[in-house]
Amino acid sequence: MDTSETNKVRVIAVDFESFYAKGFDISSLGSWHYLNDPRCDIYLMGVAGDGIAWAGHPKDFDWSLLNGAFIIAHNLAWDGLVLAKLSRDGVIPADIEFAGGGCTANMACFLGAPRNLAGAARELLGADVTKDLRTWMKGRSWQDAVDAGREGELREYVMRDAQTCFDLWQRHSPSWPDNERKLAHLTMTMGWRGVRIDPGRVDESTRALDMVMWEARNAIPWADGDSAVLSIKALGEHCRAAGVAPPASTAEDDPACVEWERVNGDKFPWVSAMRTWRKTNTLREKLRTMIDRTRPTDGCMGFGLKYFGAHTGRWSGDSGFSVHNLPRGESHGADLRACIVPRPGKTFIVCDLSQIEPRVLAWLSGDTIMLDQLANGVPIYEAHARATMGWTGGNLKKENAELYALAKARLLGLGYQCGPARFVEVARNMAGIVISQQQATRTVESFRSSNRKITALWASLQNDFHRSKGGDFVVELPSGRRLTYRDVRSSGGWTARVTSGGPRFSIYGGKLVENCVGEGTEVLTDRGWVPIEQVGPADHVWDGVEWVSHDGVVQQGNRETIDFGGVQITPDHKVLTRQGWLAAAETTHREATHYYAQA
Repeated sequence: MDTSETNKVRVIAVDFESFYAKGFDISSLGSWHYLNDPRCDIYLMGVAGDGIAWAGHPKDFDWSLLNGAFIIAHNLAWDGLVLAKLSRDGVIPADIEFAGGGCTANMACFLGAPRNLAGAARELLGADVTKDLRTWMKGRSWQDAVDAGREGELREYVMRDAQTCFDLWQRHSPSWPDNERKLAHLTMTMGWRGVRIDPGRVDESTRALDMVMWEARNAIPWADGDSAVLSIKALGEHCRAAGVAPPASTAEDDPACVEWERVNGDKFPWVSAMRTWRKTNTLREKLRTMIDRTRPTDGCMGFGLKYFGAHTGRWSGDSGFSVHNLPRGESHGADLRACIVPRPGKTFIVCDLSQIEPRVLAWLSGDTIMLDQLANGVPIYEAHARATMGWTGGNLKKENAELYALAKARLLGLGYQCGPARFVEVARNMAGIVISQQQATRTVESFRSSNRKITALWASLQNDFHRSKGGDFVVELPSGRRLTYRDVRSSGGWTARVTSGGPRFSIYGGKLVENCVGEGTEVLTDRGWVPIEQVGPADHVWDGVEWVSHDGVVQQGNRETIDFGGVQITPDHKVLTRQGWLAAAETTHREATHYYAQA
């Protein structure tokens, strides 16, 4: 329903509270299985809107008051499923119809505010909304709250959340365009519908991984059960006992570890076995989640997907399982993508925009030579090689695979102002080629000197960004969207906030261009803020005290998180306050001295 239509109907905000506990939550079970579990109890509901303010058990509400209303919620992807369940259970009468729905969490993200209600209220309403009571209710039922004399607080809490949602919509929904609302709605309903899972393929892949994990575990001398397999301490002890220095990291793409294995792998195969076990275990957990979340009613797995999951507007995973991060092809006998199959009578198509980032970069920079070649059907990496790398032969990919790989790395990395040190990793990770630091330096210089339109685009955006010092810098995208960099500062390097009230990021010309094309979750490393999927083993990550090394991103299962100043972290995660390091649950983001969390 577009803006003009919503203006003609009553808008009503709803909010629900339900029982949850450790291991019994949406992240652990998925929305459908959580709602259909016998333990699920939707014990409280808040309703707010013009002429209505009510809080109580859903079965006690006069649902005729909402007939024909436009329903909004802060996270309608969840509350919409609750409404559907109440309809199926007969709590909502069959003759009650709604005029559509809207989500203030999605709206807040579009406006550059935090997704969570407390953060959105703080930034968009100037209101202080606490979620402490919700945290207290973990593992507690409505009767527990009654016994503790807190039922009145709970009613006020759910009523306040519904009213805050209503206030957010009333004040800011006119700034949320209709086409963006439709994108958000399609994202939500797509996740509700889900994808069909082939249990036979899941079982086949799981058995293949089990065999690989068993073999890997047997190759690790200290492995006494799965919990000990990845012990870095045990690895170090066995290496030193064998008279060899252990590798500093066991990450699969760490050049130092690759070299260590080349020298010592035949004699000490432990590192390879550890990495194999870790990777196959991660794949196995994904398969387990897929089968655990498959609905018995239709054989489909519902999933969560966040509209505007990143500040650039890109989507991100949700609910403990990301459908965007399934590995391509077979790995150790398992093919996760093949476990997702079409519904009967349907077929899958590959709906992808080939090399969209470098193509858009060529268009944004006005590189007409490149664009003309693309219009004539020349593959983009070959077009780049012809325009700037001296290639005059035929099909580049077939005739010179190494030059093709280098052209790919140049476009995907150097197009966004990547430096020599970083380019060594980009070339290896994105194109599978190994180059020296000296070669990388020459390549960076060559790219920048032969791609003046791209460097001019960097400089233009960067100069405009610098002129915004003390205020906000807004980039108008061709799509009609805006990218806003808030509170531009130059102290200690040029920085800005990408979300209201969020942490500061280092901003430069190449990053501004990259954010116009693509973006991932940012992590603070010794070379600046970079997307987490691009953090390599050579990077040092800030732990709040010093730069530390790491073993890459390791799957450790699903855990409950809390909001901390717009960031989702575990309750026991340490943050630095003026009273020292405290668990996140013991303090607030306003008491923290900065946003860096202790690893």
